Amino acid sequence: MANPTTNYGFVLPTPTDLVTDLPADFDVALQGVDTRLKALQPGTTLGDIAYSSATANTNTRLPVGTSGQVLSVSSGVPAWTTPAAASSGFTFINSTSFSNVASVNIDSVFTSTYETYYVDFIDVYATTQTDDFLMQLRYGSTTETSAAYYGSWVFWNPATDSINGSRWRAATSHTICSQVGGSGALGHGNLYISKVGVAGRPSIWGSYGNSTIEANQTSSTIYDGTSQVYSGFLLKSSSTNITGTVRVYGLAKS
Repeated sequence: MANPTTNYGFVLPTPTDLVTDLPADFDVALQGVDTRLKALQPGTTLGDIAYSSATANTNTRLPVGTSGQVLSVSSGVPAWTTPAAASSGFTFINSTSFSNVASVNIDSVFTSTYETYYVDFIDVYATTQTDDFLMQLRYGSTTETSAAYYGSWVFWNPATDSINGSRWRAATSHTICSQVGGSGALGHGNLYISKVGVAGRPSIWGSYGNSTIEANQTSSTIYDGTSQVYSGFLLKSSSTNITGTVRVYGLAKS
């Protein structure tokens, strides 16, 4: 059995080998193929990556990373790393779309990573467009707080060209808008929420409007006798189902 030149040094039978030698020759050849293939593909787990190592014709296994990690280079070789929080600007956290539901929970979006969060509402509407659009902050990922939401809100109704408002009232939820909008008058708006993810009294402020009503909600502060660490929020209308999309971003501390 000869040893011809190949890329991986496989020992292969030649035409001059005796028929009786072939079984043993093929055992040697196929064992070499098997050994080399494993060296080229060392993965053992779904998601593993193989990369060229310093040893010729041998690859190194990079185990699959964890959720949220990105592939980078460390000391000249591939490595999974966790991105650092942005030092400035907004960082996208979550996007949730909902359709014809009584309420929707947006959980595990507030942490101590950020001091202020930006919540964006896109194409939101209710079965009855004159319903109030409401928010309650959640803690422990299971409980909505209905403690006093002290706030003021004003809204302009273009149909009557009038301004209405409420000053520093106590309520069981935060009123994003007095009229959420219907399928023909989709609502859009945004809120800034501070002092969530850490114990304290959160503040909520922002604006919301649709083609039939424009509203502005400002200076809403939650008073809860028990200090809470809020991790998310619930959205609903005052009496009917809602549809739309909400996105959450964190504002970097520096």
